[in-house]
Amino acid sequence: MTSSHEPFVNACIRGDLATVKQLLVDGTDIEGIWRSCTGLMWAATEGYLPIVELLLNVGANVNARNEVDYTAILYAAESDQRDIVLTLLDHGAHTDASICNRYKETILLLMARQGHADIVERLIQAGDDLHHTNKIGDTALYLAVNNGHGPTVASLIRLGANVNTANIGGWTPLMMASARGDIDIIEMLLTQGADVTPKNRWGGTALSEAQQSFRASQAVALLRQAGAE
Repeated sequence: MTSSHEPFVNACIRGDLATVKQLLVDGTDIEGIWRSCTGLMWAATEGYLPIVELLLNVGANVNARNEVDYTAILYAAESDQRDIVLTLLDHGAHTDASICNRYKETILLLMARQGHADIVERLIQAGDDLHHTNKIGDTALYLAVNNGHGPTVASLIRLGANVNTANIGGWTPLMMASARGDIDIIEMLLTQGADVTPKNRWGGTALSEAQQSFRASQAVALLRQAGAE
């Protein structure tokens, strides 16, 4: 059976701004759900900023949750819709630890993974938990390191991230940077006191991971200088 909300939500999915405007004039329910999401959630997911702005300006609930407890900003963050994340933040979107995906990744962790240093800084300054971990123990810092986002790593360290955390596999940020051969990030972590001695669950260390990286000679030299054996 066709839902009464389908035309409006479908227009948001398609990015059909003209139809969205007309349906709003006609009195459609702006919070109506079809295919599990509101129009705002779908527009945020698909990256239709003009529709997101319109819906927010006419009163859409920026913090509405659906049956899987997602909000518009969580959909936007997972889809790496940077401008929409910023717009939703400007309109009061919540980003506390209750706003997370099934992997327990918050907006902060998702933004760190994607390398948006300015948004990461904004979230932390607004009170988001810098030390929150996902289901496997990854911090925002680890995710930024894992994806090679040097400026985000620098921001997180400056704001107080612990450089010596380990996830459930025993991987530290330094091990991951070493495995990637990210020289600049290795240097940043060592400068901030990253420990070269931990072993992960498979017996690997920062040094053994560096030895297999594509910048092995540089990475190994840095780690040996820091005391790795």
